[in-house]
Amino acid sequence: MTGTARAIRAAGALGLVALGLTACMTPSAQGRASLFGGAVQVAAPAGYCTEPAAQLAGAETAILLIGRCAGATERAPAVLTAAVGAEGSGAGLNVAAGGAELADFFRSAAGRQALSRRGRATDVQVLEARRSGDAFLIRLQDRGPQPSAPVQAESWRAVLALEGRLVTLTVAGPVDAPLNRDAGLALLQAFVAATLAANRS
Repeated sequence: MTGTARAIRAAGALGLVALGLTACMTPSAQGRASLFGGAVQVAAPAGYCTEPAAQLAGAETAILLIGRCAGATERAPAVLTAAVGAEGSGAGLNVAAGGAELADFFRSAAGRQALSRRGRATDVQVLEARRSGDAFLIRLQDRGPQPSAPVQAESWRAVLALEGRLVTLTVAGPVDAPLNRDAGLALLQAFVAATLAANRS
């Protein structure tokens, strides 16, 4: 679980990077991003788009920032992020068989530290942790300090493996228009479903 924890900890800092995406994406934004020569696809839910200029993709890892598509005013403003780990980073993740173990881990001090933006277990309260199909879902509050334009303290996170890589998908609302529990869950589930479907097509 140690390697998984390190990868999730790195993804936890994405909320700080993504604060500028609470506004709509530009017209050049797209609904899907192809990474690592097409090995992994990340697909946004309907009405949300990835911004090519906001992708931080290296040779082994990638971070994508996602917001509402331009003109999609019927969709709730939200900050979505996707973090894709290095090849082999998801090898030890078994969502189907290890749901109870994962729940125990994320509620432990080590798990809450991995989820924290600044690596402090005391900042994080895990509100829900459960398996949903091929992903493990976590609802949490991170009470650590944020920049001047923060996202809400409560967020939803999904952990899954794609092509042997650990993938972490996160959904939160801006602090002035927070997502409630059910809206956040529905958006995360749509994010997971779109990404899984893109990798099966």
